[in-house]
Amino acid sequence: MNKRLFFILFLLPLITKAQIVSDAKLWTGITVNKKINNFKFSFSEELRMDENISHIDKFFSELGAQYKITKGLCVGLNYRYSRDNDYETSNYDMKHRFDIMASYKYKLNNFRFSFRTKIQTKSASVYKNNPTFSRNKFAIKYKLENNLTPFVSYEFYYQFNEEKIINRARFSLGSYYKIGDNHSIKIYYMFENKFNTENLKHNHIYGVSYSIDL
Repeated sequence: MNKRLFFILFLLPLITKAQIVSDAKLWTGITVNKKINNFKFSFSEELRMDENISHIDKFFSELGAQYKITKGLCVGLNYRYSRDNDYETSNYDMKHRFDIMASYKYKLNNFRFSFRTKIQTKSASVYKNNPTFSRNKFAIKYKLENNLTPFVSYEFYYQFNEEKIINRARFSLGSYYKIGDNHSIKIYYMFENKFNTENLKHNHIYGVSYSIDL
């Protein structure tokens, strides 16, 4: 009994220190795509809400370009301009984000397997380092005959600066629904886990986006 009591007392400070912060978020967006030969260009607008879907977290515009090297293999560049809500000053921070990426896709019957890796950096205040991440994402899609394409994906973040650690992971489950030849809707749920921080953070993200191919 004394040993068990000592063990509980030993773990209690660790448990109380690693408090878990949980939030529900809503991500909505629209994307326009245009293919020209082996290039694919995109423009996106997105609005994100947090605080249990009661408060605007950020909204941003993003430009992207991809080049098809060979069947299944692409490289690309993206730029994002965002207005992030600053809780301390009740203002919005204007931020710029850049990333370079490579992706590979493979088809097997109705299955679609993909892997994407990107290096991402964005602007920060003068008192902080610009965060730079390596993001790696694995996804599986299954194409059905009724215009539905369910998917599951997993992504993790590795931060180069500061402590050089893996500090975020995302698990997503959802489906694409094709409307005609050029329009589609994506509905999904994402569980985001932020760790290796003072307080663990779990985000439950509900998303819907609309895509148009010109």
